[in-house]
Amino acid sequence: MGQDSAWLHLSRLILIVGLLFTSLTGCFNIEVVDHQEETDATETSPLTPDEHDLAILAVDFEPQLDYEQIANDPDGITLLIAVENTGISTETDVLVEVQLSCDEGRTLIVEQSAEIVSIAPGETQVVRFTQIPRPPYRPTYQLSVQAVAVPGETNLVNNSSIYDINITSASE
Repeated sequence: MGQDSAWLHLSRLILIVGLLFTSLTGCFNIEVVDHQEETDATETSPLTPDEHDLAILAVDFEPQLDYEQIANDPDGITLLIAVENTGISTETDVLVEVQLSCDEGRTLIVEQSAEIVSIAPGETQVVRFTQIPRPPYRPTYQLSVQAVAVPGETNLVNNSSIYDINITSASE
């Protein structure tokens, strides 16, 4: 067997593995479970807004949480977090933190923070965490996001959210 023949077999093997991986990636569904929605249903909002109050409104991903896109995207994932100032004071130097873990929170995969320089009352700003590396495959991840309390803030219930990200076989 010559060198060209060995290269041809290796090239075929790589192609077969690539095709197998591509065909398997379409066989997974990703579900995001927001634990904050369970908490929000039992709480009432105050009649008058607090002087200082930040809230995590939503979390989104680029690309969308599609297993095939994530598996084939070398740039990683961008996490978008919408933070709202529900208080009546402009807040400065607001720290937003994210943690992605697996194994029921025992293994930390990613931990990042970003700062909002200034956010006015009633304003919503989107914080972008870019190039989050593609995590190792696990059937379940936990994403924790938090707007760190600003001085004088007393309503901390809406400052954080926890999301379970479940990856299941499409046949389940």
